[in-house]
Amino acid sequence: MAESFNEITVRVLAETVVNRAAVREWLDEMGADEFEIPEEEVVSDPALLVALAAKQCYMAFQPGLNPNVNKVRKDMLLYLDNVLKQRHGSVLEHAVFTFGINGCSRVFTGEMNRHRAGVGVSERSMRYVRYTNIKFWMPECFREAGEDSSKIAEKKQRSREALITQFESQEKMMGTFADIWKEELAPDSIFHAKKVLTSAFRRGIGMGIATGGVWSLNLRALRHVIALRTDAGAEEEIVHVFKKVGKIMIATVPEIFGDFKEVEGALVPEYWKV
Repeated sequence: MAESFNEITVRVLAETVVNRAAVREWLDEMGADEFEIPEEEVVSDPALLVALAAKQCYMAFQPGLNPNVNKVRKDMLLYLDNVLKQRHGSVLEHAVFTFGINGCSRVFTGEMNRHRAGVGVSERSMRYVRYTNIKFWMPECFREAGEDSSKIAEKKQRSREALITQFESQEKMMGTFADIWKEELAPDSIFHAKKVLTSAFRRGIGMGIATGGVWSLNLRALRHVIALRTDAGAEEEIVHVFKKVGKIMIATVPEIFGDFKEVEGALVPEYWKV
C-alpha cells in the first residue's frame, strides 16, 4: 500500500576540512610566519578556508607582508563579516558541503536541479531503480491545521485521500508490470533487459514519488539557494528542505551564515548577493 510520510531527511555527508599542517607550510612559504592559524573550536574549517583565501588575495595575513597593508583585522569573525559585507563572494566557493537527501520527490529535484553554478548533482535513477513499495511526501497544504474551517478541513481530507488512491494505483501498476515480465526481471536475467523495462515502467509513476540523491554546494551557492528557496514564493517542498539545510548551515558555519534570520518563516540574509 502506498504510504505518505511527513519527514524528508537531510544529512551532511561531507564538508570541507582544512589541512592545518599544509596551511602552515603555505603561510611560511609566503612569509606570513606571524599569522596564527585559529583552532577549529574558534573558527570552523569551512570558514577558515574562506578567510585564508580572502587574506591571500591581498597578502593581508600580517602588517608589512604587503607594503600597501599596514593594518589587518586580527578578529577572524569580524574579518569574515567584512568579507560578506564587501561581497567578496568568490572566496566562499572554496568550501563545499555535500548533502544526502532522502524522501524528496521529483517535484523537488525538478526545482533543485535548476541550480547549476556551484552545485554538484547525483540524482537517484528511475531508469535503474525499480519501485515496488511507493512512498511520497504529503504536501503541507493538504495537512490538517488547527485554524482550518470545516470546509477547508474537508477539502484537505478529500485531497489526501485522492493522492493516496492515486499512488496506490501506481503501486498496483508496478506489481502488474512485474508479473507480466517476471521471466525478464528474474535475478539471473540480463541486466540490460531489466533496465529497458524499468525505464518503461516509470512512465506510469507521478512526480510525487519519494526518491533522493546527493547534492554538493559551495558556500556561495548555499547562501543563494537558501535565501531564494525559503522565500514564501518558493515551491513548498523545496522550502521544507532548505529550511532544514539553512538551519544546519547556521549551526555549523555561523561565521558565514550567522547573518541569516528567520523572517515570517523565510531565512533572510543581512548581506544579499555575496
